[in-house]
Amino acid sequence: MNDPAQNPYASSSATPGGLFPQGRSAGTIDAAARTGTIISLALISGVVMITVILTYLVFANPPEDQPLMRFDGDAMLFLIIGYGVFVASAGAAIVLRGIMKNQAETRLKASADELPRPLEGGSPLPPSGRAFVGAVATYTLIGQALVEGPAIINAIFMFIDNNLAHLVPIVLAVLGIALQIPTSGKIKASMEDAKR
Repeated sequence: MNDPAQNPYASSSATPGGLFPQGRSAGTIDAAARTGTIISLALISGVVMITVILTYLVFANPPEDQPLMRFDGDAMLFLIIGYGVFVASAGAAIVLRGIMKNQAETRLKASADELPRPLEGGSPLPPSGRAFVGAVATYTLIGQALVEGPAIINAIFMFIDNNLAHLVPIVLAVLGIALQIPTSGKIKASMEDAKR
């Protein structure tokens, strides 16, 4: 009657790369896509909320002698840093995603496990399939985080410099996060391509 206390966060899954909240492994494509979508929307909402608040503060106290959007000499330092960080991070996100995706596809292709036929979003996956889905979650989150950081940096620069020109990389970053949302269709297509 007195069961010992158990840690609800301890992982009961031995699947490498397939860990999700509370140590559970995503056993289906739909579960992985759902979790990835929730995380993606949380990242987007965070960037949007911070940007809206800081944009409001810029408009609440506009500079008297300068336009709100400028690319002149005084603003160039913040613009070069902000845009440069965004371009470097976006490039790193593309490269890292590509490398990690190729590694995951190679491991899935090399495995002897057969994927369910037909492959549906709710089909239970073999261990190699769960590992692949975990890798998709990992490289998606890394790619999204690499563009989220520069968005926050540009939002802060926008507030410091009272320059709405920093909204350009912020909007591009939000689009970058949204384009990486791992839908069931994308994951399924990647798995099928890797097994060919």
